[in-house]
Amino acid sequence: MKKNLPLLIPVLPYLIMTSLIFFILPTMDANSKFFTSIMLLIIPTYCFISAFIYGLKNGNVWLYPIFMGFIFFPPIFLIVEIKALIYGGIYGAVALLGMYLGSLLKKRKTNDTNKE
Repeated sequence: MKKNLPLLIPVLPYLIMTSLIFFILPTMDANSKFFTSIMLLIIPTYCFISAFIYGLKNGNVWLYPIFMGFIFFPPIFLIVEIKALIYGGIYGAVALLGMYLGSLLKKRKTNDTNKE
């Protein structure tokens, strides 16, 4: 765990912001049309953008998308119904894609810099 600590420290600001979003946004009325757009558009977009930025700065860290998926589980049981359980996996997968693309761009920039 000690050798992974430098990888986990940069994750904390992203996870705190994600926790706030996951706990605040789903508290809206679950029967409204806006609630569905939050669950299907706004939260996955946030997950992708934050993971992309994280991947640009820190590279590929496999724990990050797992944390993103698991952070959504407490709001499921506290706020949203159990049938929204699949969203945690979707948010983790979207974060994995964003982080992977961000790390690819980081590697590309690094390789271009080394060639010069």
